Amino acid sequence: MNALKRFILIGVMVGVLGYVAHHAFYSDRGFVQQAVVSARIAQAEAELADARAERMRLEDRVARLSPASGELDLDYVEERARDVLNFAHPHEIIVRLEPQPIAY
Repeated sequence: MNALKRFILIGVMVGVLGYVAHHAFYSDRGFVQQAVVSARIAQAEAELADARAERMRLEDRVARLSPASGELDLDYVEERARDVLNFAHPHEIIVRLEPQPIAY
């Protein structure tokens, strides 16, 4: 009877250890999930860096177009007016080129 109790006790201990080990690796806060979350964090930080760079680019464009910023870039204003409004000086000749499809 003593050997049977030991066998049952060891079996229960192995079962508990296996249960804890399984959840340590595969639960919502386990080692595997931690690696997945770390990868998502790295991806989100890369997207954040891209968004910040885009914001800085847009802020620069706004500053170049805004007289309140003190950095009004008249050349840039003229370039944007020509592009958006299709303006040109009367003495200029404008040649428009249609994009050609790339043949592979």
